[in-house]
Amino acid sequence: MSMIETTDLTKEYDDVTAVDGIDLAVERGEIHGFVGHNGAGKTTTMQMLVGLVTPTSGEATIDGEPAGTLAARRNVGYAPQNPEFYESMTGRDYLVYMSELSGVDGSARERADELLEWLDLDDAADQAVGGYSGGMLRKLAVGQAMLADPELLILDEPTAALDPEGRAMIIDALESLTDEGTTVFVSSHVLTELEQFIDTVTVLKEGRVVTSGPLEEVLSATAADRYVVDASDNDRLADLLAARDCVERVDRDGGGAVVVTVADPAAFTVSLPEVLSDAALGLHSMARQGGLEERFLDILEEGEA
Repeated sequence: MSMIETTDLTKEYDDVTAVDGIDLAVERGEIHGFVGHNGAGKTTTMQMLVGLVTPTSGEATIDGEPAGTLAARRNVGYAPQNPEFYESMTGRDYLVYMSELSGVDGSARERADELLEWLDLDDAADQAVGGYSGGMLRKLAVGQAMLADPELLILDEPTAALDPEGRAMIIDALESLTDEGTTVFVSSHVLTELEQFIDTVTVLKEGRVVTSGPLEEVLSATAADRYVVDASDNDRLADLLAARDCVERVDRDGGGAVVVTVADPAAFTVSLPEVLSDAALGLHSMARQGGLEERFLDILEEGEA
């Protein structure tokens, strides 16, 4: 049984179909990325999963229980895209209050302090929430979602407004949670970041699923993986790379760098250092083209998976 499962899930607002017949399955213990342009239906779908919005038609279950029921909500922690707080409360008081409202077992104060430390907010625990930065509020929202130690976390843009250090901290935390069996369903506009830690992905366009599955399978539908490599002798590097089995094509860009189209990205990342070392070439830079962001843009442009 999947942790999240939807069948023909649909939400209509008057003449607008926000979510149009979504079929989705998210397995236990994985991090599932939920991707789409603004207005694609991501937030509406998440709100239906947690029971904040009632579907027009279709079904959704959380761990086998109908989404929105008390039995389903007990398994879910949710951090919305635009969280709201009692600004006069301190961070600690807010988490204690929400913990008591949620009926969390054990000491609400201990759980609040544990989460504040986990999120690197312990130094701000006694500050009023109204004085928190946008990034601190994002962390606090994740902490609120974690209060009951849920089996499923649904996070809508959890790293928005965070600096690189804060984003890295949240990502590390999410990966550690899945190691313990927690399932994470997460949306983000920072696709280059998202693809670094998700296992599976769903891409929405105009309320419909256009592709869904393991990340590598979704990315494999991109025309090709390309790398731009700049070395101390690009002419020689181009000739050497062209002879490698993992390389499909070698071109040059406007600045003279080597543009390599590869059949096997993993093999290429092993071959490149070998080629550079054997030829005593210095590497100035290497950048990968493609990935989830390019795949997403292809989908928006072509309208197909």
